Amino acid sequence: MDIAIIGTGAIGGYYGARLAHSGNDVHFLLHSDFEYVKEHGLTVDSHFGDFSLPKPKIYANTREMPPCDLVCVAVKATANAVIFPQLAGVVKAGGAILLLQNGFGYEPQLAALYPKQSILAGLCFICSYRDGPGRVRHTDYGKLSLAAMDNDGDALARISELFERAGVETEVKADLTEARIRKLMWNIPYNGMSVIADCRTDALVKNPAMRSATCAVMDEILQAAKAVGAAIEPSFADEMVRLTDEMVPYDPSMRLDFLAGRPLEIEAIYGNFIDYAEQRGYEMRFAKMMKWQLEYLETRFR
Repeated sequence: MDIAIIGTGAIGGYYGARLAHSGNDVHFLLHSDFEYVKEHGLTVDSHFGDFSLPKPKIYANTREMPPCDLVCVAVKATANAVIFPQLAGVVKAGGAILLLQNGFGYEPQLAALYPKQSILAGLCFICSYRDGPGRVRHTDYGKLSLAAMDNDGDALARISELFERAGVETEVKADLTEARIRKLMWNIPYNGMSVIADCRTDALVKNPAMRSATCAVMDEILQAAKAVGAAIEPSFADEMVRLTDEMVPYDPSMRLDFLAGRPLEIEAIYGNFIDYAEQRGYEMRFAKMMKWQLEYLETRFR
């Protein structure tokens, strides 16, 4: 497969480098790091073992990229309105687009723009961040959950095998909506609370008040999932808490964005699913409160 990585940051940089390191033909889109990576290459410091790509195939804009069999979109959801139309020249006819980003509800937008391509979601259960120009630091986990629109089993099987061969633990989910909600089970409480409480994950799990708040939000997500017809077992919420307890102290992506003055993925992680649940008769009061607090903090920060 020819593979395009749209957004070579903490997520695209890690998974794209894994794919390239295992021998695939990978093309990376970069912006601020372009000149640095051109001279010094791309480096991944991983708890699975460090490695580097001395001369990756890099591009400063999508117009220069070749058409690829698989396009992995790893930019923030706040950039989707700009990036989605640009994929037309990057994805081959009959190719696949894999959305490697947080949030809910963007696969239908891609399907409307690219009806002849396979549209997939990639849910990244990983702790990684950019640690300077051309460098990704991967500190924990790394599993990738894949789901497809229209139950495209052939595309799922091909892409799952591709990542497995690159050393990425991969699982396939039958229902895309359910898979997205499972990722929200972590993102809604921990991303938002890290900004609101101004702390990393270790402080959130150790403080009894914040731990209680986390469990209350997760219970609300379980109820919302039930209301929209997604069967998520209550033990999954317990598993998310356990994994966060065992996680190395970590700054979620939303807190890093907030501290850097970048736009927050509030609509992607909160607004879209709140609206989706409300249209189906369930009001997410805790999630709404967090959304309003984040909107206030973002406005005040700016």
